[in-house]
Order: sequence, then structure tokens, then C-alpha cells
Amino acid sequence: MSAPVLLGCAAAALCLGIPVLAAGSHLVAAQRITGAADAAALAAADSLTGWLADEPCEAATEVARSVGANLQRCDTNPALGEVRVILTVGTPIGTVTARARAGGVPPEKYGSGVWTWPAAVGGVAQGFHDGLAVDLAAPLGSTLYAPYDAVIIAAGPDGGGVPAVCRTTPGWWRGENETVIMRHDYGGRTIYSSHNHVKPGSTSTLGLKVGSRVRAGQPVATAGMSGCTSGPHSHFTLSTRPENSFPNLNPFSFLSQP
Repeated sequence: MSAPVLLGCAAAALCLGIPVLAAGSHLVAAQRITGAADAAALAAADSLTGWLADEPCEAATEVARSVGANLQRCDTNPALGEVRVILTVGTPIGTVTARARAGGVPPEKYGSGVWTWPAAVGGVAQGFHDGLAVDLAAPLGSTLYAPYDAVIIAAGPDGGGVPAVCRTTPGWWRGENETVIMRHDYGGRTIYSSHNHVKPGSTSTLGLKVGSRVRAGQPVATAGMSGCTSGPHSHFTLSTRPENSFPNLNPFSFLSQP
């Protein structure tokens, strides 16, 4: 009797596990597409008001494709400089839909055009790793800044889960990584930066949220101990992609030395 019972339990666990995994995948997709919809609307609004050379809805489509989503609708209002978008992405248990709107500001009315060191302390705690990421020296509770004029496209938990290093060193896991990701329009290029391991809720405490415009040197977060870390610092990235992992741009090609 024991073998059939064990087989039945294993089968039940498998059957229960599949919906749980599917639901988890659905939730991750929902978090990803929400940020993508905001970024797509912002990109389209900036195209509409002259920041970018692309046609507005083409810019939104490019952002959607970067995260594997589809742009279902893109409505522009040139008189207001406003764009509304709808994005969808498929998951094992259905389709996730996200809506967003954004209003652009003409570039001549915004921005200092100067890169600045994005931490209160001038120094690097660790050089290139995980691509071209660097760890900025940032004592616990110190201020983290926008490196360049930007729009915030994500702020809060990044949904990345527990990295491999924290599975082998569980004492470094402090809970989900909190990030702030910013989009910069520089020299005809779109560049994304991010601070990581930030204090949970510190961006919203500063009155900032997704869609907020910030200037170079403006506080955007507080150094914390979220995510996988052995101590306080900011895992800083510059990338051509709207994400905070494995960046492909050397930050010292843009930032002044500390």
C-alpha cells in the first residue's frame, strides 16, 4: 500500500505545483509589463514633444518589444503632448494587460545637460562585475542622486528573486532588491541608469514616482541594504536597455571621476 500512496502524494504535489508556478510567472509578468507600459508611454511622449527622433508609437513599440510585450494601442494628443498606451503579454494562465499615460516636456524647457557623481561619497567599493556594473561607496542612509537629467521608469522591488550567490551565502539575503531605474536622453541616445540595494520606499518618500522628471544631482533614493548584499553600497548600472541587470555601458565613459 505504501508505494501507491507515495505515488499519489507525489502526483498531487506535482499537480498543485504547476498552478503555483504558473501563478508566480503571471505575477512576475504583471510587474514587468507595468513598468514597461510606463516606459513606453514616456518614450512616445518624448518623441511627440521633440526629445527623440522616432515616431511616437514606434518608440513605444520598441520599448514593448524589449520586454517581450505587444503594443495593443497607442493614442497621441499632439495639442497636449500626451500619449496613452496599452500593452499585453501572454503567460501560462492568461494575458496580462497594462495601461499608461504620459505627457511630454519639450527638451529646451528641461535639463542641465551635465553628468554628475550619483552618490554622496566619492568612491567605488567594487569595480566591474555582472557586466559593467560598479558598486558605489554609499554609507547606510546616505543620499543617492540622478547622474543626469532623467525620467524615473521604475521604483521599488525589481522582482529578480534570490541570486545564486545568496543561495550559497544566505546571510547576505536581505529581502527583495529595491531599485530606482532612470531613463536619460543624451546625445541622441536613450540610456538607462539604476541604483540598487536602496532603502525600501525611499524614492516615494522624496515625492518621486514612475514618470517623475529629475535633474542631474537631484536625490532619488537612500542607500540601504535590500537585495543580496554583504554591506551598504549602490550597485550602479548604465545600459542601453531599460533594466538593472548586466549593463552594457561603462559608467566612467559618462560620469566625472569621484
